[in-house]
Amino acid sequence: MPANEYIRFHHAGDITLKAGHAIPSRQLQDYELVYFPSATHTIYTCEQVRYELSFPCVLLTRPGETHAYQFDPNEPTRHIFVHFDGISARTATRYPLLDKQSAHSVIRMNEHSLIPSLMRQLLYYFYKRPERWLQMAEVLFMAVLEEMESTAMERASRTSEDEIPIPKPIMNALQYIDNHIHVKIEIEQLAAASGWSHEHFTRTFQRLIGHSPSEWVNKRKMERAAQMVLQSNDPIKKIAPEVGFADVYHFHRVFRRWMGMTASQYRIKYGDPRFRELVPAEDWSRFYPLNHFFVLEDPDL
Repeated sequence: MPANEYIRFHHAGDITLKAGHAIPSRQLQDYELVYFPSATHTIYTCEQVRYELSFPCVLLTRPGETHAYQFDPNEPTRHIFVHFDGISARTATRYPLLDKQSAHSVIRMNEHSLIPSLMRQLLYYFYKRPERWLQMAEVLFMAVLEEMESTAMERASRTSEDEIPIPKPIMNALQYIDNHIHVKIEIEQLAAASGWSHEHFTRTFQRLIGHSPSEWVNKRKMERAAQMVLQSNDPIKKIAPEVGFADVYHFHRVFRRWMGMTASQYRIKYGDPRFRELVPAEDWSRFYPLNHFFVLEDPDL
């Protein structure tokens, strides 16, 4: 497959903007795909439709669309963006979201979305530029588009009664948990931060997420631990404190409860030496500089 058979990348970046930053109304000559990894109070307006990005999401702005950003007024906002064009007729047919007539501009990501990993890996290729990096980047980017299409179709098939909005306090709690896997997380602290009573917070969390807060904390910690077990040769007793367990015996019990086997058995059963050099998806950004702008191809050429 020749380079850029389907997609032509212009520039990309992983940027954290100061609170209150704004991008005034503008139009682009190319496509812009932006991934917001966290819930924010950022407002994105496209063709007079206003979206509050109060959940992790990915959005697509098409050439010629009038749009603007008003970033979170209270907190810095991190986002990963890619500008591209060169869309072939075949690609446009495969991905209806690329059509300006599409009803979808902002796609809320599902819990087990691959987009976070795909976007970080994409920027890794843009930064390192190994052999066949353009071809590999195209494949990853088209996987992002595939998931966006799938999610858009799934949500379009739902009725409004099916949609249960997740309140900001719960989204903040989910984000806090993911950002503090390495330390002990107190449920009382999460409840207090939400501004709700402990009982109301716990009941709402269980209803919307399907797990109690403590179950979810252990679930996310064990998912991270499982990655580390497979992707490193570190002894299990070293991995336990890296996911917030001071007591290695307690770690063993929790790991077995969630994974159905001990960490050592998990490593033997699922370990593959070909993947030992990988890192957990959340850590890919250490392989390319943050707040960096990657110029890939001049769109005017």
